[in-house]
Amino acid sequence: MSHRHLASPERRLQRKVGMLAALIAVMALAPFPVMGQARTGTAKPSTPLRTPDGQPDLQGIWSFATITPLERPAELAGKQVLTDQEAAEFEKQTLERNNADRRDGGTDADVARAYNNFWYDRGTKVVGTRRTSLIVDPSDGRIPPLTSEAQKRLTALAEVRRRPAASWEDRSPGER
Repeated sequence: MSHRHLASPERRLQRKVGMLAALIAVMALAPFPVMGQARTGTAKPSTPLRTPDGQPDLQGIWSFATITPLERPAELAGKQVLTDQEAAEFEKQTLERNNADRRDGGTDADVARAYNNFWYDRGTKVVGTRRTSLIVDPSDGRIPPLTSEAQKRLTALAEVRRRPAASWEDRSPGER
């Protein structure tokens, strides 16, 4: 084996220092806002972006890292917004309940938690408006029940999935 291909420790250190210097130079040239810097111009009222067909443009990165539930819990029925004190108590109780690092409940409970908190991105706070659910319409904060037509379609789909597949076309996209 030839030793020409192995980099000496000094050469590796020189490359690391060079990469660090390049990174510092790029960061020094990046346009960071300066604290206390005055804004120029007047604020324009913003208009929401629209898709070509006129619908609201919802593209972007959406994060659901919040402990505010999607649907309003039954114990909060009729209550749309929490007080500051209620929000703090709700956060405390939810964080204790969802804590996957706790070791109470014995071996089965510990195994059922599967992963520790490092692997989850649940969030630690309720949304800024302190709403009791992420659903805002309908006003009860709950997903409306399925219509009878939708229930029939789901029943028909479940029936199709129970039959053995005759070909690849009978399988779901995830299974193909």
